[in-house]
Amino acid sequence: ILKKISNIYFITFCIIISCIIVLDLELFRTWGFRIDKTPIKYLSNPAESLASISGSPFYILLPILLLLFVFSYTLSRFIFNEQYYFSTKSVLVSFLVHLFVLASLIIPIRGGFQLAPINQSSVYFSKNNFANQAAVNPVFNLFHSFTKKTDGENPFNYLPENVAKNILDSLFSNSEITENQLNTEKPNVLLITWESLTSKALNQKKEVLPNFKKLINEGVFFSNCYASGDRSDKGMVAILSGYPAQPITSIINFPQKTAKLPIISKDLKQNGYSTAWYYGGEPEFANIKSYILHGDFDEIITKENFPREFTKNTKWGANDSLVFDRLATYLPKMKQPFFVNYFTLSSHEPFEVSNNQVFKEKDETSKFLNSLNYTDFQLGRFIANAKKQSWYKNTLIIITADHGHRLPITPNGIDEFHIPMLWLGGALKSEPKVISTVSSQNDLCKTVLNQLKISSKEYVWSKDLFMKNYKLFAYFSFNNGFGFVQNEKSYSFDNTGKMIIEKHGNVNSADIKIGKALVQSSFADYLLK
Repeated sequence: ILKKISNIYFITFCIIISCIIVLDLELFRTWGFRIDKTPIKYLSNPAESLASISGSPFYILLPILLLLFVFSYTLSRFIFNEQYYFSTKSVLVSFLVHLFVLASLIIPIRGGFQLAPINQSSVYFSKNNFANQAAVNPVFNLFHSFTKKTDGENPFNYLPENVAKNILDSLFSNSEITENQLNTEKPNVLLITWESLTSKALNQKKEVLPNFKKLINEGVFFSNCYASGDRSDKGMVAILSGYPAQPITSIINFPQKTAKLPIISKDLKQNGYSTAWYYGGEPEFANIKSYILHGDFDEIITKENFPREFTKNTKWGANDSLVFDRLATYLPKMKQPFFVNYFTLSSHEPFEVSNNQVFKEKDETSKFLNSLNYTDFQLGRFIANAKKQSWYKNTLIIITADHGHRLPITPNGIDEFHIPMLWLGGALKSEPKVISTVSSQNDLCKTVLNQLKISSKEYVWSKDLFMKNYKLFAYFSFNNGFGFVQNEKSYSFDNTGKMIIEKHGNVNSADIKIGKALVQSSFADYLLK
């Protein structure tokens, strides 16, 4: 009976452990950190989760999974062989010996006799963060992540509270003089949030974004803008609420917290705007729906608003061509002034697009760049048609990204957070120009509201990019770490190893203290929500 029980035990855990290791391989490749409980929150939407991983190299991962299982199970059965039992004629002695061995397992479980039990930082040994990440046990990392609370004590307490507050006050204390960029006080606002639009796509040998590049010459282009986080659910809150992303969780997972956030759609609606939110997929994914409903949009257009025959052949939903066409049809019918946020979809994994592809290769980078090129074509077609419409002359169009992307891979990890932001449309009075100073995705809310002469005082984590002498910086967070960007210098800091993992320019101790104050204070604010 014991042999049968042990056999079931070993089979079960060898499967579980092998699956975790193989999943970790793919997650690290795509997200850049070892497996933890983060993917679990997406399992409530299985169709979208499967769509995200459908481009994974299963022909490599499945053989690895099989080999791991066979090896681990064979080894476990060898160790469990009867010859390794303690043999004694006394049942009591045998029982006590086995009890002692069982109790002694507490030593390897906690990692030794030291005061603090083992954690991820225990295996950090190098200034090279990839080497440190490679040393982390993925199975330990996954189960350990379930023990970490995202509410309660702030894990980023680096500075005395008054010091952090003084730093924060100095960062967000701007002058009250704002440069007016608009020719009307109540323009329509069309905000296009482009899935995974990375600035790296603007610098490829082959032209990936020809229409977007053309539009740069017609508007105000922020060339040095940075995303607040690394996932759509974080970027959405940064864009619509001006709220910074959290390193170890996402506030969008907690409707009771997001309900306390300001949101630009609600402010505009209270000032006479009609509002709408467009998305070709299912808003239940990543708990987006609860946040959008909090935004009090008059109309929410999603996958369900498109005929089944148009969405059944794609994993995510209605492609960007369909949604742009619907947008072009319905915008002339909306009561003006209007605020519309369109969140694109086609440049999300698995990059299902059907236009003439710039890159003929089948590697992941080529597929991703082709998907950006596809959305760029649809954008160009939409803008060309919009210019012929009566509503265009009174409209401010803002194009930016929900977050950057790891592809195309560059030596600098901070490039993954570098995104474009472009303002254009008939409501702009300023001449076309490029603003190369550092800006943040978080700054969009306060900047737009101030241009519309609407109170923005609730957006305490946002800055007005057209104010005189505003502080030039961008803050972003990633899995248990953060980054801080200023003109001509930047760095990333890993909270597990308590060290800088990347830096550029003359980064000093004062810069590091500012970043610590931001992560400490913003997470403290999240806990209080």
